[in-house]
Amino acid sequence: MTDPQHNPPDKKRSAGRPKDMAKHNAMLDAAACLLFRNGLEGVTMEAVAREAGVSKVTVYGHFVTKEALFGSVIRRETAIIRQGLDKLPDTHEEVRQSLIEAGIGLVNFLLEPHVLAVERVMSAQGTQYPELLQAFFEAGPWATKQWLQEKLEGLVHAGRLTLNTPTLAAEQLCSMWQGMLVTEVRMGVRQPPSNKELHRHISSAVDVFLAGYATKHPPC
Repeated sequence: MTDPQHNPPDKKRSAGRPKDMAKHNAMLDAAACLLFRNGLEGVTMEAVAREAGVSKVTVYGHFVTKEALFGSVIRRETAIIRQGLDKLPDTHEEVRQSLIEAGIGLVNFLLEPHVLAVERVMSAQGTQYPELLQAFFEAGPWATKQWLQEKLEGLVHAGRLTLNTPTLAAEQLCSMWQGMLVTEVRMGVRQPPSNKELHRHISSAVDVFLAGYATKHPPC
């Protein structure tokens, strides 16, 4: 038999859900801030709780492990670049333009100061924290490559590309988009490119990619 006195707590729980999401985002913000400020050793569950103004129990309620928390930070950061290519292009020129836009979006993201900072931290300290390094790759580079592979497979099914190995093609396109440019900026031996320079760099990479993989007689 249902106890009517149990109804008020349910209502309270429903009303409290937006606050939980706010705490969730606050904890992600705190973890990112600690990472940039103190490196990987500074991202502890206790430190995140203090920075976010929540209890340690609350942190564990949202993220079971430190790796899960770190992976969530990276996924949130990379989510914006996976919004491109949602609609499959209809012509060769539209395919070209879509891949150029996706490449510019990815490289601009990788050249953001806070992203460069994360990459430098992972390069310097990642081997000391193999679980966090794994979480970084699963949520960041590997997830991005998987997203691109799925988009390229969609272009194959639409008759716009001919790919024997979509995984390899995605790796090749990502590598050509970045070239030496991202590494040089990350290492501090060159300045970020201008919009014109970046467009030229990405367009050239896409043209080489399409020269090898564009369908010779695409559907009308």
